[in-house]
Amino acid sequence: MKFDLKIVLKGILVALCIFFAILLAARFMDRIFFRPESVFSRTVKGFEEQKDQIQILFMGQSDMKYAIVPKAMPYKSYNFADLGENYIGTYLKLKYHIDRMPRLKIIVLGLSLPNFSSTRMNWIERRNFSLSNYFSYGYITPQDFKELYKRKGFIVVGQKISSFSPLLDRAQLKFFQKNIKKWVRNEPIHKTVIEDGYIRVLGSAVIEGLAERRVHTHFDENNKDDFDKDLLSYFEKILILCHQRGIKVVTLMIPTTDYYLKYAEKYMTKAALYEKVLTNPKFSPYIYKHLDYLNLYVKDHTLFVDADHLNHKGATVFSERIASELSRVMEQIQKNSVTFKENKSGDT
Repeated sequence: MKFDLKIVLKGILVALCIFFAILLAARFMDRIFFRPESVFSRTVKGFEEQKDQIQILFMGQSDMKYAIVPKAMPYKSYNFADLGENYIGTYLKLKYHIDRMPRLKIIVLGLSLPNFSSTRMNWIERRNFSLSNYFSYGYITPQDFKELYKRKGFIVVGQKISSFSPLLDRAQLKFFQKNIKKWVRNEPIHKTVIEDGYIRVLGSAVIEGLAERRVHTHFDENNKDDFDKDLLSYFEKILILCHQRGIKVVTLMIPTTDYYLKYAEKYMTKAALYEKVLTNPKFSPYIYKHLDYLNLYVKDHTLFVDADHLNHKGATVFSERIASELSRVMEQIQKNSVTFKENKSGDT
């Protein structure tokens, strides 16, 4: 049988067309039916609807997402934290939106023991963080992409490619398959209750064994006091960006359980975090105030949904406490602003 190159090439071309058609179909189905129902998308949508009124913005990862009820705050607030988000994602979102928030006065930035752990950069396994949503929402400019590529190489290119369709990313594919099943069965795509960015979760299941396993996913077992240089760099970028815009940064350590601390402090101590970050002259001038509540409810497991996330009961109690602290911070900011204007007018 004679080998016909044209037939082979046509076959390859047809296969590629089918492949891209499937990718496109999955992309459009995901963006029309599934992605708008995701926690990330619903959080962004709620934020976009009121960003010009927000005065206090909470940012960070899941511990912040579960801990802060914006409605309890004395000023218009929004919980813009996201599940698994590291300081790179926080910086990209903030840089994109900050100049569209005319009333913003305070950024409350989450600071917890695993925040600078190199596992927060584990993009290959997609265990803690992915850039897919940040590409999809236009948060990554060409300059951002160039810098990320210099730091992390082809992994960033892979994430850009995988953001095109859920079929190209292992983590996205898993959620896409689950959503397809729900859609076919006519079940709701989401059951999560989100209020001004805050995720309301009821119940409590604090188990020491699960706490130990969670800690092992948050830290590199072979690297004690692990501070990833890229996360430190983007943390600094956040601080400088806020300073340039005249926005005060309040860092916040959210309560966790004794079970979590028991294992987490084998890898990262609060003393090391203070030394490397909070009292470091490279960062400290940009931090207006630090609120440390890490040990506030360590023994009260009824306030937690798991070892390191507050449930709705815990979030309500904690938010009321934070509200009074932030009220004092805002009053001081306003007082300083009035004094500055008076001094300025006196000089003229």
